[in-house]
Amino acid sequence: MHDPVRRVRLKTADPQEAEHFLRQAYVEHRPRLSGDRERFRFNASLTQAGAVGVERIAQSMVLDAETEPHACVYVVQVLGGRFEMAAGRNELRSGPGDLQLCDPYVPTRVKWDNVRLGIVRIGLREVERIAAESEGTDAATSRFALTRPVSPERARYWQAVVRHVHHDVLANPEAVGSPLVLAEATRLLATAALATFPRSPAERSRLPAPSRPAPATLRRALDYIDANAARPIGVGDIAQAAGASPRALQHAFARHCETTPTGYLRGVRLEAAHRELKAADPASGVTVAAVAARWGFAKAGRFAGRYRARYGVAPSHTLRT
Repeated sequence: MHDPVRRVRLKTADPQEAEHFLRQAYVEHRPRLSGDRERFRFNASLTQAGAVGVERIAQSMVLDAETEPHACVYVVQVLGGRFEMAAGRNELRSGPGDLQLCDPYVPTRVKWDNVRLGIVRIGLREVERIAAESEGTDAATSRFALTRPVSPERARYWQAVVRHVHHDVLANPEAVGSPLVLAEATRLLATAALATFPRSPAERSRLPAPSRPAPATLRRALDYIDANAARPIGVGDIAQAAGASPRALQHAFARHCETTPTGYLRGVRLEAAHRELKAADPASGVTVAAVAARWGFAKAGRFAGRYRARYGVAPSHTLRT
């Protein structure tokens, strides 16, 4: 099976090789190193798929660098050492255990000393799209700056989501090989970032009240989901196909279907997985995990729970009978 994950590891004692790696992996920057070059050590591992990545970096010596704006949202956790960042008027000094989100829109100055970092990247375009969907607008009305989590509880939630994406999706060839699973993992990470880190205030009071779509609009949305459930679609795609704003679509589903567009989509995919399991020959090597991943369910245990709740039996029972 083709592995869609980009896995990169580098261990070096050459500062120039480390500098080249950082330029290639992240954004253009102008680094200045200070300290004992004879004892320089650099160790990095990057695991990336699509618009998301989970990464580790460890470096001795002091690095001082200026970076350009980047096309990703980066969330950095300091695991060891000292880490400082300044972007616009904001400045943060961090030590072990601290978590921060980097401003993707402005040039940034970074300084670190003998650090170990855990880094998560999410494509900026994906984050802005999901922010707009959550706000019910065509474009996001708020944006990130250099900031820390809104609370310790949200920070723990973020870390739990990262562990899930890293271990259950990126480290699972069957799961990450499914475009649906990868799209859902990207959405989950972006949603967690939006929930964990504050953004500049959204002027929601100035937004127009959602228009109430006619039933024909809702039917177009349902037809689109039914026809495209095997593709990595989101609320924005559904709203565009239905001819409604994301916000109006959310209200329509709540009013007429007592669910959300993504909830209905998940149900359609669950039904498709059910049909596939019924039709499958277990002797052919088909597995529940493979079918679940094909329909966007990364965690087989969670899929089994939803399946049992809907059909009254375990998915493995359907496959065997």
